[in-house]
Amino acid sequence: MPAYVVLKSPQRQSLTLPIDAVIRDGKGSTVWIQAGKNTFKSVMVQTGLESDDRIEIKSGLNSGDVVVLTGAYLLHSEYVFKKGADPMSGHNH
Repeated sequence: MPAYVVLKSPQRQSLTLPIDAVIRDGKGSTVWIQAGKNTFKSVMVQTGLESDDRIEIKSGLNSGDVVVLTGAYLLHSEYVFKKGADPMSGHNH
């Protein structure tokens, strides 16, 4: 006899980004934000729940930050290629 279960959870107000905007490695999660005209920097973020193609950002971003939504891995790769180092090396959180 089949049974249908519907799970409901309270609505949450949270900041989410496309999963592709977040770079995750063994040191944590980072996103690229615009630091100036044609200038970007990598910042550490704390992530939360994932749903479909979105990921919750719990902390690390400030109001008004402009986040790179597509091309984050390209920026990261270009940085490592040019600088020879991870942009978050030495950043201990």
